[in-house]
Amino acid sequence: METKEIKFMVDSYFDGELEKGNEPVLFSLLSSDTEAREYFKKLNLLKTSNINSVEEFPQQLDERILRSIESSNQKFVQTNIYKNIFKAVAYSATIILLILTIFFYSKSEEYKVQYFDLTREVKKQNDKLELIMNALSPVEVTGNYLQTKQIIVRPNS
Repeated sequence: METKEIKFMVDSYFDGELEKGNEPVLFSLLSSDTEAREYFKKLNLLKTSNINSVEEFPQQLDERILRSIESSNQKFVQTNIYKNIFKAVAYSATIILLILTIFFYSKSEEYKVQYFDLTREVKKQNDKLELIMNALSPVEVTGNYLQTKQIIVRPNS
């Protein structure tokens, strides 16, 4: 029989799942396989050390465990409340910012339209001024600034 199968039988033995009729077969196989025998010794040592290490639980252990669970639940509820409040504030701030963005965008569109209207009006006025300037007759400007300190403007026509 292979070592893996013997180890499986050893595991079953320590788990209490090995049939009573197979126990003598297991021990005879262990006598012939050194690796499986070492595995059996290690599991036996583990089982005995586990039995020796078991301590009696204090009588009030259950009560302390339940109280600690209750206090951690209260902390969880408080933390959850703070998270929910934070979410509500964040959503509210987001909605307010969205509304302000839409408002300022619409205002900027209004200003843009006003700007284009004013630009068009200034262009028309500029064209009118050019027409008026071209319609006037030329002017002669004479004078001696240093001597008379006056300038005389007379039309040529």
